[in-house]
Amino acid sequence: MDRKKKIQNEFFTILRYGGVGLVNTGVTATVIFLLKLTSIHYSLYTLAGYAVGIAVSFFLNRRFTFKKQNENAGKQAAKFIAVTVSLLLLTQLIQYLLIDIAGINETIGVILGMVFYTGTGYIINRIFVFR
Repeated sequence: MDRKKKIQNEFFTILRYGGVGLVNTGVTATVIFLLKLTSIHYSLYTLAGYAVGIAVSFFLNRRFTFKKQNENAGKQAAKFIAVTVSLLLLTQLIQYLLIDIAGINETIGVILGMVFYTGTGYIINRIFVFR
């Protein structure tokens, strides 16, 4: 495949990832903000939101973004879970530092965590999980 075609393919992969990301972020955010209404601690409602989002993200990215549904799903799922759990823990740390230590608005801290999670997730999934 020539360089121009590779760049074009990568561009469309990023667009698909963005589309899946929008769906996944919508699902995650919906769960997060609905659970926020229950007055439970932000670490619990974001954890629940990300857990639902992880499942949605794996299946959509595997099938539509990276088109790797014919490969070993168990191995991909294990890598994906390892990556997303690591990202989730880092996101929780970022939220804690921003919200509890730096004192920024809770909603802004949660949104910044989501931005970190999504951007970093593409790079690691592209290179490690669905190469």
